[in-house]
Amino acid sequence: MKKAFMVLLIVAVVVTAADFEYNTGGAMGTVPTHGGSASGWGEWFVVSVLNDSGHDLILTEFGFPCCGPPTGTYGWLVWVNVGGLNPPAGEASTADFYGTFSPVDSNPSTLPPVTYTYIDLSSENIVIADGNYFCFGYDVTGNGGQILYNGVETWSWYNSEWDSDSSWGRTDIFEVSADYDTALERNSWASIKTSF
Repeated sequence: MKKAFMVLLIVAVVVTAADFEYNTGGAMGTVPTHGGSASGWGEWFVVSVLNDSGHDLILTEFGFPCCGPPTGTYGWLVWVNVGGLNPPAGEASTADFYGTFSPVDSNPSTLPPVTYTYIDLSSENIVIADGNYFCFGYDVTGNGGQILYNGVETWSWYNSEWDSDSSWGRTDIFEVSADYDTALERNSWASIKTSF
């Protein structure tokens, strides 16, 4: 009589968090309780964030709770140094990096939009220097997610200027993930090794 043996293979899946994560709602995946439309609130939503990680960052992903049709050329936006917790000096077309995206929720009337659209930035090579204030955001093609003002200042492009959302009792919701940029460290070690 032969005995059959089963080998149980357990594969551990390790999910690692990014080195740097930020959501204007305080917790990654914050669910909006309110929303604003492109025509009634603002065409683009942006926020400025200080890179106080102690490292240069390389942006890996954005998340926006939004809805509507695909964006135009300036769908997602990044300014790498805006000099403080303020909006960028110019309109969306002045962004240092930008691209298009299609919201996961294509219904432009969802209010509030609670489904996040995630944008993979890993191939964009967007580096934020340690100590810089960077600004990021997106084009609202239907509605963008918001919560009641929580102390985080966000801005919306309305009547050809960046209008403070706190003046209206709201904070726009977005999130960003980034990893420490190790390219400089690798280059530094390589130069040390070759000097011996």
